[in-house]
Amino acid sequence: MKKITSILLLMIVVCISGYAQKESGPAIYTDRNTYVGGEILLAKIFVPETNSSRIIYLDLVNQFGTQITGASLEIRDKQANGYLQLPDSLSSGIYMVRTYQKHTARKIKALREIWISNRFDGLEKTSQINRIENLIPIGEKETNRIELEGFETKYPSNKPVTTNLKIAKTLLDSIDGDLLISVAQTNLSFDPGAFWVQNNQAAEGMIEKKGVIISGIVTDRKTSELAANITVYLTIPDSIPGFQYYRTQTDGRFYFLLDRYYGSVQAVVQCFGNTPDQRLKIKLDDFFAESGSAPKFRQEPISENFRNSVTQDIEAVTFQKVFGQRKSDLLPAPSVSLETYPYYGKASNTADPQLFIDLPNFTEISRELLPGVKFRNYNNEPSLQVLNNPMRNYFNEMPLLLIDGIPVRDLNLIKGMGTADIDRVDICQSERFYGDLQFPGVVAIYTTKADYSMLPESDQLIRLKLETIQEPAKLAEPILPEPTVPDLRQVLYWAPSAKPAETLPIAFSTSSVLGQYKLLVKGRLKDGTLIYTEKQFEVK
Repeated sequence: MKKITSILLLMIVVCISGYAQKESGPAIYTDRNTYVGGEILLAKIFVPETNSSRIIYLDLVNQFGTQITGASLEIRDKQANGYLQLPDSLSSGIYMVRTYQKHTARKIKALREIWISNRFDGLEKTSQINRIENLIPIGEKETNRIELEGFETKYPSNKPVTTNLKIAKTLLDSIDGDLLISVAQTNLSFDPGAFWVQNNQAAEGMIEKKGVIISGIVTDRKTSELAANITVYLTIPDSIPGFQYYRTQTDGRFYFLLDRYYGSVQAVVQCFGNTPDQRLKIKLDDFFAESGSAPKFRQEPISENFRNSVTQDIEAVTFQKVFGQRKSDLLPAPSVSLETYPYYGKASNTADPQLFIDLPNFTEISRELLPGVKFRNYNNEPSLQVLNNPMRNYFNEMPLLLIDGIPVRDLNLIKGMGTADIDRVDICQSERFYGDLQFPGVVAIYTTKADYSMLPESDQLIRLKLETIQEPAKLAEPILPEPTVPDLRQVLYWAPSAKPAETLPIAFSTSSVLGQYKLLVKGRLKDGTLIYTEKQFEVK
């Protein structure tokens, strides 16, 4: 009976191993294993060989499967680097850092355990912590073909350290892409796991080959049915606004591609009915994949060493905030290739009302400053027409009206705008085309506040802050503090894109934080094997 049981267990292990090999997903590494709320988590991701997307997602999830924060990272050479700003209000406990691509989110995600401490929540009453179990571990192979030349096991605090990373030629030829090299404080009593997990979420997203995709659905409010052939606009307000449109198909869905933007951008998504009395509702899909079911956890006791280490972390982060010490810097975002002119083309005329006398409303502004524009407000029923300059007559239809680049149809929004409210007005006095959209002239008003706050809330308009492709981040260079101010860094070195070479020089300085540290090297071979080497040392 024991023999049969052993054979069955062996078969299960083989099946799991085969599954992991066949469905291998991304691998994720973080700069540390334990954090304090308010800190920045740095991450390195190795993307599968079969990747066909430009974007991979990084997010933070709690033990109950609730997503807390996230970012979309750009993949370069089958790797991605990014960071998460950990909220200061998180309670102490185990969290999971996940990575995945939208089009494979149902199949497999990678997650890594981390511990986050609340600065104001001690562990005096905590005796157990939850640990993930029964998931497929991300396999790694330690290599002895990466050596550290002249590296010691003990170093004094606040001293420079130099060493050479030596990579054997036989290994160098097999490495695929860049290496991750990091030096950070470590907690020997907490060894987190990294796993692959499959969730049965409802749907997968599209392959994001060129950039981040924003999607959603439009329904008819009266019938609750999917609304087809509805024009949906996406506007990125700016001095030269970004603009896209999409006509919904029979499934009521729409999609927008954001391939040239980095960091946070303000956006407006809106739709208009095909008839004046048609009422619609627009809903965006969740930006990140569903959290799915939470993994199973086992409990294990908290060791005294772990408790002391967490206390030291909290003290270090608290003093960093007091002394204003930074841990990460943002690099400048890649330049965005924008057009010379807005999407409606070069304006026929541009007016700056602030250069003239104070005019109280748009009727006066159009009469005095906007030749070829007729704005009338008879019996509180405003109308707007633009001169068709080539034909020397006015268009019968209302022109495309924009406020800070955002299309609007309600003329009541502009009738009270005077010279104090308007920065400039662009006028296009001819028929303009964008794709298959046809505009009988354009009146584009750019406000002095430029916050599009006058746009009314409705089911047909969504104002949101979009986190597009994350700007790259780097570890802040240590600034030598005054003799009376301690250097409280816990991450001493972070190089997620080190180019492999037979000799790689590494130089860093220790901080004032005493304890155990680890120099870690991670990489991937051309056959997909994940490799690492690590060296422990102590700062005394």
